[in-house]
Amino acid sequence: MADYKFDGKELRDRHGNKIGVIEGKHIRDAHGSKMGEVDGKYFRDSHGTKLGEFDGRDIRDSHGSKISTIDDIKRNIEGIGGASLAAMWLFFVR
Repeated sequence: MADYKFDGKELRDRHGNKIGVIEGKHIRDAHGSKMGEVDGKYFRDSHGTKLGEFDGRDIRDSHGSKISTIDDIKRNIEGIGGASLAAMWLFFVR
C-alpha cells in the first residue's frame, strides 16, 4: 500500500490529510503557499530556480543526475499522472 494518494489535483497522505495541490502549472502546499511550478519538462521552485526535469521515465536533478524513476514514484504515491505525479513527489515526498 502506498503512503500517499494523488487524484490528479491533490496529494493526500494515508490518513487523508491534504499535503499539496497542483493548479495549472503551479504547485501549492496545503496552506496555499506557492512551492513551485511545472515549466514544460522542468520543475522550478517558487523563485524560478530549476530543481529537476522529467523525461517521461526518469527524474533528474538540476545537474542532470538521475534521482528516481516513475516506477519508484508509483510505489510511494498511488495515483494517475506523469509529470504532475513526479512534481508532487519531488516537492513533497522526496
